[in-house]
Amino acid sequence: MTQLRRFALLCLVAALAFLPADPAAAADAGPAAVVNGTAISRDAFDRQMDGVRQSLLQSGHLLNDVQLRDVKERVLESLIDREILYQASTAKGYKGDSQAVEARLADLKSRFDTPEAYTEALKGMNLTEASLRQELLQNSAIEQFIDKDLSRGVTVSDAEAEAFYKERHELFERPERVHARHILAAVAPDASEADKKAAREKIADAQKRLQKGEDFAAVASEMSDCPSREKGGDLGLFGRGEMVEPFEKAAFALEPGKTSDVVETQFGYHLIQVTEKKPAETVPFADVKDTIVDHLQKQKVKGAVEQFIGEAKSKAKIERTPVDEL
Repeated sequence: MTQLRRFALLCLVAALAFLPADPAAAADAGPAAVVNGTAISRDAFDRQMDGVRQSLLQSGHLLNDVQLRDVKERVLESLIDREILYQASTAKGYKGDSQAVEARLADLKSRFDTPEAYTEALKGMNLTEASLRQELLQNSAIEQFIDKDLSRGVTVSDAEAEAFYKERHELFERPERVHARHILAAVAPDASEADKKAAREKIADAQKRLQKGEDFAAVASEMSDCPSREKGGDLGLFGRGEMVEPFEKAAFALEPGKTSDVVETQFGYHLIQVTEKKPAETVPFADVKDTIVDHLQKQKVKGAVEQFIGEAKSKAKIERTPVDEL
């Protein structure tokens, strides 16, 4: 399975997490929960759990029994929360944005190598594109309810943004950084002495060309073994701790416009040219105000959604299957 296919499957699992179950399977297993008379199928629960497991496996995490039980509880509650929101959205008359849903479907399809792979993925989950479309429409209806009802009147003042900036000033401090290019003569970890000698000769040839006045970016584009050669060896801005120690030490010691002697790292031999140095600084409030306002706005909306769900759940009739039986 290609990486693209693997990623596409993860996206599809996430998109399908809340889809209704196959009726026969749901009848055999019984619901995971019932919210105001509407069943949340075990199939939907299993789909959501599969998405969580896939994400954990991708990040190398394995759950013990206690952790697995906790995750199951949270997944079940997330399904109940979603059903609460969907029932509220339908009560308000929201039906979802069909054009946005078609665009999302097209995007999901594009993540698969072929149309057949997409069809097989749906079939493997006992799903159809029609049921997927319905799920996405439900998600869209919930978004409309949140945007038009729960977010109404939620604002962030300049004073609130400034207070956040002052209280969390560490978020807006930039360390000293350098902007550098490099030329790499790569050496594999298991390289022979002959290979190392060839790499040293290659970097020496590049150094001679630079000493004769040739443009660093041009030489890097022609001779470097690093993918950055496509950009003339440009590595962009980086701070301390982002590069291996010998490379970092040499780069931060250079003045703008200067080129290093040959630097040896675990990757091979480098020539480094610093094009710019930026001292440590605090980003001005004006530069980050919009970002702060957006962050605080989202936090307030999240709070409004959580409050709505809490109040709605307290009034709802909810039956939960014990997670040990799921």
